[in-house]
Amino acid sequence: MSSEAEPRLLADLAPIQALRKSAGDYPLSGCHASFFLEAEQLVPAVRLLFDLGYFLEDIAGLDVAEGILIVYHFDRFDTSGRVALRLTVPHARKIAPSIAAIFSGADWHERECFDFFGVQFENHPDLKPLLLPDDLGIHPLLKDKDRKSIFSLLPLRQMVDGKT
Repeated sequence: MSSEAEPRLLADLAPIQALRKSAGDYPLSGCHASFFLEAEQLVPAVRLLFDLGYFLEDIAGLDVAEGILIVYHFDRFDTSGRVALRLTVPHARKIAPSIAAIFSGADWHERECFDFFGVQFENHPDLKPLLLPDDLGIHPLLKDKDRKSIFSLLPLRQMVDGKT
């Protein structure tokens, strides 16, 4: 992304309400902007990205000490502007809002996250196992011990309030 385009990107994303916002260092992080959200902030942020012409790249989960970290990556076809939305759900209550009504491609990503981590996506149109047997009874990517903290995995600048 050119240095002239970056202020425009950050201005477009300014309405996103988040716990933490940071301008990304794209060569280092692969993202131009990063947001840590609470569950109720996810759907409005995703709607804004949809309205701005973003597409959903992927949804991934990670079992960390603080809960299940769900990472949503978005980008645009017309100009580079990769955005990461991050949401942590507690181990005791693995519930997140579904974004499948906004981005239909989220359907399969959310089902995969359900398979491997047990995350229940509220208002998902058909939340059932995607890759694993219906009766497996376990979520194979959940850890029993030795979970790392988010704070040890991400650069500090992504964990504190930034200028976005």
